[in-house]
Amino acid sequence: MSKIWCFIIIIAVTIATISGNVDTVISSIMKGSTASVENVINLIGMMCFWGGMFKIFSETKFLKVFAKKFSSLLYLLFDKKELNDKSIEYISLNITSNLLGVGNAATINGINAVKELQKINKNQDRPNNNMTTLILLNTASLQIIPTNMIALRALYNSTNPSAIIIPIWIVTICSLVVGIIAIKILNNRVI
Repeated sequence: MSKIWCFIIIIAVTIATISGNVDTVISSIMKGSTASVENVINLIGMMCFWGGMFKIFSETKFLKVFAKKFSSLLYLLFDKKELNDKSIEYISLNITSNLLGVGNAATINGINAVKELQKINKNQDRPNNNMTTLILLNTASLQIIPTNMIALRALYNSTNPSAIIIPIWIVTICSLVVGIIAIKILNNRVI
């Protein structure tokens, strides 16, 4: 992928140089980099808030109670024999983070869940079925409240930032259902 991007950039700069639009390319680079830094600064408060909330949850009984209630649903998707209490807690936090649309917190909890799953993995050279299922859930991530996207749309003065909720529900539910079916079939076929 990096070769493709490099090729596209070289072609764009070459065409801009030939057509005499180098100033436009440089101006676009500067505007794009400035906008990306502004986005990070504007969204960092929300990221810190949700990261802090999930850290608090992980230090209290709330997470253990939630994980226990959530575990019956998790057992439908994951192999019980290859789970421990800590991995269930991190998987629960990961899925909850995704449901709230807070991908940054989901990433941290997903990494911690995979580390826990790796500790009990029989074959250390390959991911087990629970790991692949978690990666699928993290990638397809059903989002009830797409917090980051709503915040970005509000940042760019959208007239209705939350108008994306129903389309996101449709897309994430479809991708999740297809993904779960595919991962169950593939996990059973791979030896």
